[in-house]
Amino acid sequence: MIYTVGIVSDTHGRLPSAVLTAFAGCDYILHAGDIGAQSVLDELEATAPVTAVLGNCDWPEHYTNAGEVSEWAHVEVGGVSFFMMHRPEDVMAALRGHGLPPNALATLPQVCVHGHTHIPRTEQTGASLTLCPGSPTRPRGGSNPSVALLTINEGTVKGVEFVEL
Repeated sequence: MIYTVGIVSDTHGRLPSAVLTAFAGCDYILHAGDIGAQSVLDELEATAPVTAVLGNCDWPEHYTNAGEVSEWAHVEVGGVSFFMMHRPEDVMAALRGHGLPPNALATLPQVCVHGHTHIPRTEQTGASLTLCPGSPTRPRGGSNPSVALLTINEGTVKGVEFVEL
């Protein structure tokens, strides 16, 4: 089975309709922090199941399911393991065994997702693909507003597409 994962970050309380258009048909959505409002999560949840993490501009008490939105997440979609934190430096520290509960990452994830920079990028680091989707509301570094779509087939990442909005 082929899975499509929509990846977004740094919405800062606004979810442009172009994000929902880009995510139409997604099987799962990841939000890498700086969500900004419960309404963003509600709109995404109406499209597909969502896993979200807190960013440096988020406070847990602002979210209905605050216990489900934490500083990090480790999920599996279509046989691919994802690890997500908002800041890229926190992802790298966690992969080195710093800042997470013991055994939180029993195995290295296939995909590491972060936000914070607002600049879309991918990087292969050893066995893991590191990905930032950019920002649909506040792009930086000369980039356009963006999200990412990741395609999975038979437990393998087959492609990453940045969608400019």
